[in-house]
Amino acid sequence: MHKLLKRQLKKIGLNLTSHADEKLKEFVDVVEQAYYESDESRGFLEHILSTLSQERQELYEQLKVKAQDDLEQSEAKYMRLVENLNKHYFFYTHNEEGVFTYLSDSITSMLGYEKEEFLTHYEEYLTDDPMNEDVVERTNLSLSGVFQTPYLVSIYHKNKSVRYLEITELPVCNKEGKVILIDGIARDITQQFEAREKLSYLAKHDVLTSLPNRAYLEEYLQNLISMNSRTENQFALLFLDLDHFKQINDTLGHDVGDKLLQTVARRIKPNIREEDLFSRIGGDEFVIVLTNINEAYLTTLINKIMSLMRKLWRVDSYELQVSTSMGVALYPQDASSMIELMKNADIAMYKSKELGRNNFSFFTEELNTQVHHDMQLEQDMGKALAEGQFVLYYQAKQTLNDDTIMGSEALIRWNHPEFGLIYPDKFISLAESTGFIVKLGTWVIEEACRAIKRFNVKDTKSALHVSVNVSTRQIQNDDICRVLENALRTSQINPSQLTVEITESIMVDNSEKMLDILQCIQALGVSICMDDFGTGYSSLSYLNRLPIRSIKIDKTFVDDIPKTGSKNILLDTIVAMGKTLDIIILAEGVEEEYQREYLIKAGCLYYQGYLFSKPIPESEYMKLL
Repeated sequence: MHKLLKRQLKKIGLNLTSHADEKLKEFVDVVEQAYYESDESRGFLEHILSTLSQERQELYEQLKVKAQDDLEQSEAKYMRLVENLNKHYFFYTHNEEGVFTYLSDSITSMLGYEKEEFLTHYEEYLTDDPMNEDVVERTNLSLSGVFQTPYLVSIYHKNKSVRYLEITELPVCNKEGKVILIDGIARDITQQFEAREKLSYLAKHDVLTSLPNRAYLEEYLQNLISMNSRTENQFALLFLDLDHFKQINDTLGHDVGDKLLQTVARRIKPNIREEDLFSRIGGDEFVIVLTNINEAYLTTLINKIMSLMRKLWRVDSYELQVSTSMGVALYPQDASSMIELMKNADIAMYKSKELGRNNFSFFTEELNTQVHHDMQLEQDMGKALAEGQFVLYYQAKQTLNDDTIMGSEALIRWNHPEFGLIYPDKFISLAESTGFIVKLGTWVIEEACRAIKRFNVKDTKSALHVSVNVSTRQIQNDDICRVLENALRTSQINPSQLTVEITESIMVDNSEKMLDILQCIQALGVSICMDDFGTGYSSLSYLNRLPIRSIKIDKTFVDDIPKTGSKNILLDTIVAMGKTLDIIILAEGVEEEYQREYLIKAGCLYYQGYLFSKPIPESEYMKLL
């Protein structure tokens, strides 16, 4: 009988003897069978559970080993990463009071400090760069739970060099959302920062002189105007352009020109205050911005700069005389915007050039009006020549003794449909600056030759001559001889009736080439007269070499003739020199009788001026003949 069933029957006092009820015995047999079946089923389940437990244990061991391997691999990767980043990153932790509680060992390899050294003195290592001004504020924001974008810090390395760090901070909160600490990462971006700063510097500075360039100047002016519009302070903009710089580049080479520009920067820069700006905006153009000025300081500095520019310049083995033309515009009197201020200073600078260079001018509204007027004239010139708006006036030349007319000087005028009669001082410089002077000069020569032919019909007894002024730019043109030859051939006049008037300045540049051109003109039979003698680059050696037939004494010498009858030594010397060299001497600008009388006594033979006749139209000159 099943052991468990037997104990249970005994417990209740039931004894199954041979006399027991058959039904009871049958029931007990069924129960006993159920016990045996239950034991078998339980054994099977225990077997299954045992097997599963064993398999689970084996699987656990496998997972444990794999997890350990993965963890070790992950830790190894992390350690390698940290090791590789030691020179570029360090990690730290702030507590809720903003005090360092953790600092990674990489601080030493990155900044040179031991951990304890940095923790106790890090504030002393921050530079005075403005970027460090909001470090405390940034930390406080992180402590308040704000997630911020990375920010920059400038700090000294232990070797005293400066490092730039990019700081990223993340607040860590407890379950209640309270910030309990800050985790931070500091990344060394010194190389990138310095590269970016260098690019920024190059973008805003002139490579040749290291001065601020146009981009820097424009940004500076915008900020200065924005600031001064609130304070109502004034400042000045000085626009400088070197005189005749192109000639240096063309004759001595761009290398010498570049060195001259560098020398200009070195000479002027030390005389500019730190709060002011000295910039090169291109070519030979410089701009100085003077802030917080008064009239006395402005005048003193302008005079100082002009004086510095007039001094001798030594470049390599050359000694150069280079001056500057300066234009001055004031804020806010002359302009309220950066563009207008620059434009007006530029206008004033060109006014200085018109006045003879080596000078300075202030901008005025009258100047502005004049510039706009000049621009219209410049645009109208081509049309004016095509439509016959230019005409020649003639001023007689005569003998001093009896006023016999020997010829005349042809002087151009412009009959403008809007502005009326315009004199050459208003448009010749414009024509020269644009190159139009070559076409205009050709027309003057051709028209003068046609006029000579007409004069010959009026006066057949004497061969009156006409002189024409030829600009330096025109005579430098290789076609000048061809132009003269064509005009003479077309008009069929005697070449000796035409005189070309030149100035001394043509011999400054490439004198040998100029000598060849003048000899070519002489070979055509055309006379050459030196105009404005004594006011430019006078040289006896030039007079001895050049094919000059006559000299005109400049009006300034005539104006200096004293009324008292005392001597004018310079004028007397010029007349005596002319006689010695067998050169005709003519005085121009004679307006007073006492001047005429002095010239006669000095031995001068010819003159022209208002005392006899001003320049007049051809029809009136015909009547005068």
